Amino acid sequence: MKTPVVDSASQALALVPLDAAQARLAELPEGRTALILGEAGHGKTTVAIHRLMHLSRRAVGRDRRWRAAVVVPGEGIRGLIERALVRLGVDVPVVTFERFARAQARRAFPDVPRRESHDATPATMRLKRDPALAVALTELAARAPGLIDDDEDAPVVATASLAVRGDLQHLFGDRTLLEHVVAASRGRIPGHAVTEVLEHTRVQFGATGERAHGHVDKERLLTSDRRSLDHGTPDADASTVDTEDYSVLFELDRLRAISRATRATRPRAYECLVLDEAQELAPIELALLGRSLARNGTLVVAGDADQQLDERACFRGWEATMRSLGATDYERTVLDVSYRCPPDVVALARHVLSAEDPFASDAIERFANEDARNAHLLTYLGSVTRDAGTSVAVIVRSPLLARRLASVLRAELSVRLVWGGDFRLAPGVDLTTVDQVRGLEFDHVVVPDASPTTYGDDPAGRRALYVAITRARRSLRLLAIAGPASPSSHR
Repeated sequence: MKTPVVDSASQALALVPLDAAQARLAELPEGRTALILGEAGHGKTTVAIHRLMHLSRRAVGRDRRWRAAVVVPGEGIRGLIERALVRLGVDVPVVTFERFARAQARRAFPDVPRRESHDATPATMRLKRDPALAVALTELAARAPGLIDDDEDAPVVATASLAVRGDLQHLFGDRTLLEHVVAASRGRIPGHAVTEVLEHTRVQFGATGERAHGHVDKERLLTSDRRSLDHGTPDADASTVDTEDYSVLFELDRLRAISRATRATRPRAYECLVLDEAQELAPIELALLGRSLARNGTLVVAGDADQQLDERACFRGWEATMRSLGATDYERTVLDVSYRCPPDVVALARHVLSAEDPFASDAIERFANEDARNAHLLTYLGSVTRDAGTSVAVIVRSPLLARRLASVLRAELSVRLVWGGDFRLAPGVDLTTVDQVRGLEFDHVVVPDASPTTYGDDPAGRRALYVAITRARRSLRLLAIAGPASPSSHR
């Protein structure tokens, strides 16, 4: 007989009763914006979804057009919240920001390609999300909408929007504008980003192989693996758009409307938006979400600055976050009771954030070499997985180490190597990276690379280790190799 899946994480989100402070937040009047802060495991997401449930039940039968969404930064937490809402009987979509922005942009900008790029470099993505981009957007807003390749004879797509796809070429294909952005960032954006963005833009506005060889019979353009002619080549991103471009187009449209004293293109309006892990969203992305809130709509923002992992988000504090959302009047609450982690785990997590040398902790078990560490890890995982209903996560910082450990552990255990947030939140062992586990929790957590070589004794490294530690609901093990790690283990 198949063992039933026990998703205790979504059960906890949906079914754990709220205390008095949490219940007050959940039942705030409609239209009242709430900012819910707190350490990991303090119930921010629980309160946010109960507030959504409260609002949705009040809207049932009163307003058939009531539209709501929960917006999250990644797939792992998306699945968790989605299952919790099902348990609560709340029919509201849970989407990643990328999916939300894509849907809004495709309604507003009909000339945006359907295909999205896959080869944008980290520096390219950072530049497109950085607040310094406002320097170039302000200058571009004073110009007429851009024509691709300045081709005045090209077909024009009918649109009421004030920004078009050609603007992306004029913005990200202009070296001078990009250099101004890099200078304005004051070191946040590396200088090599200019060259990378220019090359990426050149490819994106080039013709696909199929279009370039359109004069050839279609049958002769078919590849043996049925993939595009450009797949796996430097031109794979031809005729694509970056997910970061969606927010850029909306912001340019807004600025151009101001310069012309006219009305900007309005994204689809939502009566309620819940933003979880909001510290991972860039200001330009927050602005799009704020503009997507209907007049007198309800905004719920939850997050924790100590869990901020994506440096490209340019998180500047909660006051700046709320300004970017256009929320000037809001209820700010800091939850102060932990409901997930045992007290010793909470104490260790705080130690990691505040101690002079967090890696000197006695809580870290040290091994002479990688083989000794792996042997101990196998023995420990074998013992905790004897309980068929137990969820276990092995959390590392680098994808390369995750793959290496998977090959070792799978020799004796059934291990799921999880990418893209594809967690089943079921009994067994999940092996994944820190950036995948935001908002999630597991019975037992092992961090096998808890060393300064891997995490670094800097704010970003401390936050990453803090996130890994605070996924533990029952027990936590921190392991490290005493000697220098191999350079490949932390790439």
